[in-house]
Amino acid sequence: MGSGNQLLTIAGIFLLSILILNSNKANTERAMTLYTSGSVIDANGVAQSILDEIQCKAFDETTVYKAVWSADSLTLPNALGNEFGETQNFNFDDIDDYNNYSTTITLDEFGDFHVIARVRYVVPMNPELISNIPTYSKRVEVAITNFSYPDTLKFYQVISY
Repeated sequence: MGSGNQLLTIAGIFLLSILILNSNKANTERAMTLYTSGSVIDANGVAQSILDEIQCKAFDETTVYKAVWSADSLTLPNALGNEFGETQNFNFDDIDDYNNYSTTITLDEFGDFHVIARVRYVVPMNPELISNIPTYSKRVEVAITNFSYPDTLKFYQVISY
């Protein structure tokens, strides 16, 4: 085998190595995308179950047993949260009990999903604006983190009375 053939053989091996490395890189990226997508789908399910649970509760502590005719009768914004004796979500009787609620839900495939819920009064015609006074609209934010994606996923639901 002459030096020209050796050079062509080395160049062929080099090109084959680059092809194999690029193929492995593409497969790894595809697997990571599938894995991340699966965990985001599971996070969506976790968030939806928490939001469904919250929607089943009374709008406010003052509306648990009776109707309210004035927004001034609702819980003050700085008092949103669980009341005395309501330490677990199965004890919660109104939406704002979930303010600053946190839990960890473990699923088989993607491990622990850390959940934090926040409840705020919002301006009814512009639910992006937080209100400093009680209104007939509350925005629930459910933030979820998991090791498989780098950022916090946030889900929002506006609930009105």
